[in-house]
Amino acid sequence: MDRPITDSILENAAVLLDKAEILGRLDDDWQLLAELCDLALVELPRMVESLVAAVELQDANAVHRAAHKLNGSLSVFGPGPHTAAAAALQELARNRTMAQVPEVLNRLERYLNEFSIAVAALGKEAHARSGS
Repeated sequence: MDRPITDSILENAAVLLDKAEILGRLDDDWQLLAELCDLALVELPRMVESLVAAVELQDANAVHRAAHKLNGSLSVFGPGPHTAAAAALQELARNRTMAQVPEVLNRLERYLNEFSIAVAALGKEAHARSGS
């Protein structure tokens, strides 16, 4: 998340988030979108910390719960590699296939870096359009 924002990162981020689809689900409410983006930028790192802690403890039940919560929060912004990775973690934990979890978690964290950039850019636009 510390990478500078470049045009190529923003282009990739645009692929992650379908602004029209998200706004459609929110009845074109830019203010609500701004609030959801703000909330995501605060809460997603906390959720990832919980997930990482559960993985470090090899606690399949805690990994499942944390991945489920994260996946639900990510789903507000539509499907993508970030939601697929979170869902994969849920499934691995549910099946107690913990050997693959660190690799999938690593992939999820990479996706979330790009996702966070996309959410920040979308949030900035939403604030500008809503006047907030």
